[in-house]
Amino acid sequence: MAQSIGYLIAATGPLLLGILHQSTNGWTLPLGLLVALSVLMAGAGYEAGRDRLVER
Repeated sequence: MAQSIGYLIAATGPLLLGILHQSTNGWTLPLGLLVALSVLMAGAGYEAGRDRLVER
């Protein structure tokens, strides 16, 4: 079920970017949104992958 929900969320991305492209008549805002989301995901991945000791 989690995989199905993940695919459903992923499938909305191109549709939403297409709608954003049509409403702004350009690629600047949709691509800017992708860059911003990529930076956020990279930051989250960096924090999650840090080598640290977790104490109980």
